[in-house]
Amino acid sequence: MNNERLLIVEDEKIIAIDLQRRLERFGYIVVGMAGDGEEAVRLALELNPDLILMDIMLNGPIDGIQTATLIKEQRNIPFIFLTAYTDEKTLERAKSVQPYGYILKPFKERELYTTIDIALYKHQIEGQLSKQERLFSAILHSVNDGIIATDIDLNIQFMNPIAEDIVGISEDSVRGKHISQFLVLNDPKTQQDLLTATQRIAEKPLYIQDVNVRSSSGQSLIIDGSITRINEEANSTDGFVITMRDITELKRMSETINYQSSHDNLTGLSNREEFSYKLTEIIRNVKMTNAAHSLMMMDVDRFKAVNDTCGAMAGDELLRQVASHIQTIIQRSDISARIGGDEFAIILMNCDSADSVNVANRLQEAVQRQRFIWQTVNFPLSLSIGIVPIDKDTGDIHSVLAAADDACHISKEEGGTKCTIFQAQETKFRQRRGDMEWIGKINRAVEENRFVLYYQPIVPLNNSHQPKLEILVRLINEDGSIAKPNDFIPAAERYNLMPQIDRWVVENSIRAFRILQDQHSELAESIFSINLSGPSLLDESLIESILYFMTKYNLPAKNFCFEITETAAIQNLSYATRFINRLKSEGFTFALDDFGAGFSSFGYLRSLPVDYVKIDGSFVQNIDESKISYTMVESINSIGHVMGLQTIAEFVKNEAIRDKCTALGVDYGQGYFFAEPKPIFG
Repeated sequence: MNNERLLIVEDEKIIAIDLQRRLERFGYIVVGMAGDGEEAVRLALELNPDLILMDIMLNGPIDGIQTATLIKEQRNIPFIFLTAYTDEKTLERAKSVQPYGYILKPFKERELYTTIDIALYKHQIEGQLSKQERLFSAILHSVNDGIIATDIDLNIQFMNPIAEDIVGISEDSVRGKHISQFLVLNDPKTQQDLLTATQRIAEKPLYIQDVNVRSSSGQSLIIDGSITRINEEANSTDGFVITMRDITELKRMSETINYQSSHDNLTGLSNREEFSYKLTEIIRNVKMTNAAHSLMMMDVDRFKAVNDTCGAMAGDELLRQVASHIQTIIQRSDISARIGGDEFAIILMNCDSADSVNVANRLQEAVQRQRFIWQTVNFPLSLSIGIVPIDKDTGDIHSVLAAADDACHISKEEGGTKCTIFQAQETKFRQRRGDMEWIGKINRAVEENRFVLYYQPIVPLNNSHQPKLEILVRLINEDGSIAKPNDFIPAAERYNLMPQIDRWVVENSIRAFRILQDQHSELAESIFSINLSGPSLLDESLIESILYFMTKYNLPAKNFCFEITETAAIQNLSYATRFINRLKSEGFTFALDDFGAGFSSFGYLRSLPVDYVKIDGSFVQNIDESKISYTMVESINSIGHVMGLQTIAEFVKNEAIRDKCTALGVDYGQGYFFAEPKPIFG
């Protein structure tokens, strides 16, 4: 007994009192008694009993069945009819209000007790089920997946709001109808109707991916989801649950991101990363076949003249026009890319050297025929082109690209407007390959610790900023002479040796800061700005090395800034962003070097979480003479400040340039006007 509270509704007072006595002997609590329907309704709403024992025949205008109906409309209270009526009409009326029991008078106490006990238990279970149903309903209506439940014949039983949105129709209008009337799920590969395959679904769900769904409104969507059996009991299926997730926008965004990550934003051609991947695959495959392809690398002659004379917008438009000519000339199977500032590359599929020269000539003629006109200025155009055969004897991608680069540079060095086929044994190529000697020199210099650090001040143009030092590197030749960066850096970049040099510079810069700080040197009051090359941005292990060096020398990250060039950042945008964000989370700052090489820079600047922008020196060094350069510096400085970045002007070579930069509000200046590079020790 749980001391349940009961309400007795009985028009015979004596019977009611007798019933009360019996019930209390069983342990129940009788909270009230009513002789007519109106009083019963009032007491039920007021006392809210656990159970009502209801006589059908009552005093007053309404009988027990009507009274039960009125109570049920306002309270979920279970009730049992106690009556002497057994006629069919009364029974049908009683059923309509769904009583928890129907006991005929006279009744036995055990019968009464059992009926009450079962009624209370049933009501408790129904309450729990109702709570569970509300919980499941809330879950099903709040999840982000569309859910459709069907019976074994695929007739709709339930749809949540997300499913209604996907198929474009309401649950009420389709409940009980076959799902095929408004939804078709075809396998994207076989085009088989997935709904007809439900008989093959075993214990595990049938997962569906990238399925096209056309809603009743005609809208085409792409969904992922599953079809799962509803098992009522072992080896028995009661129906199916179909889940659907609308991935249309996600798919579109993914395709957009994939396109952007593999294509050059300015020209629409493949970018260097994507081109290198495809070239690697072609070189690997060609070694297993007798196919012959050609790699064509080209550089726009006099591009710098256009860019410097008319500005970055003109340079960008020129690159777009060259890209358009490339796409017009090549075949659909060929692969084209913009791999650098004004450098393009094409893989001519199934094309030998002779045919590739014909393609180069057609491209050259197309570019020369359409002169570049910007406003009132007219420029003759031409290309310097280098060609390298790709066959089963071809080396790896680095040697192929280096050979194409050699051939292209020779075309340019010989006056441009020329096509050169790489021939390894020709004198001019052997001479150019003298750069290869630097590979050994650089490797030995790393092993023998024959690099030395220099620095050049980055001077605040107002007193509110902490001074900075750009850390520079020099190589000590075996004879003791100093090799400047222009002597060995190009070869290091070409043959992927920069990561080794970068690691040396990073560790020794951090070590130098520790030494200078311990010596109380004024240099240690500045932020050390360390250059990183493009390949280093792809080396995730460098991050761990940097953090290791900081721990080893017990220094805070705020004392160090890493400089990356605009070109390196753009060519490896996704890697650069991850690299920067990882180290910024540790407290390091970043500067974007040589900013302003292309008008698209402003778009990329929004994507790169840098702290400083170094304005390209080609603009800064002429701002005292060129209105265009002055305006470019002013624009870059203004946009940088709007984005919350500090600006640094490079190539400040005289007082007039310094004063103009100061007047524009540029934060820092760097150049020979302030100081030439000096050894950090000595």
